Amino acid sequence: MTTPDPDRLRALLSEVDFPCERSELIRQATAHGADDSVLGHLGAIPDSTYRDLDSVTTACGEIT
Repeated sequence: MTTPDPDRLRALLSEVDFPCERSELIRQATAHGADDSVLGHLGAIPDSTYRDLDSVTTACGEIT
């Protein structure tokens, strides 16, 4: 699975109030038109609280 582009993630998650849960990341990305690849990555990251966009990007990069 190819890691989502960090700039694309930033645009999709621009209205997220961090820290937030994975479910909120998915909700916001869906609302901003994320494609299946991005949603798949967000759905595969650990169900946790993310403190900022960098922690989301790191988690997405760790998915194999």
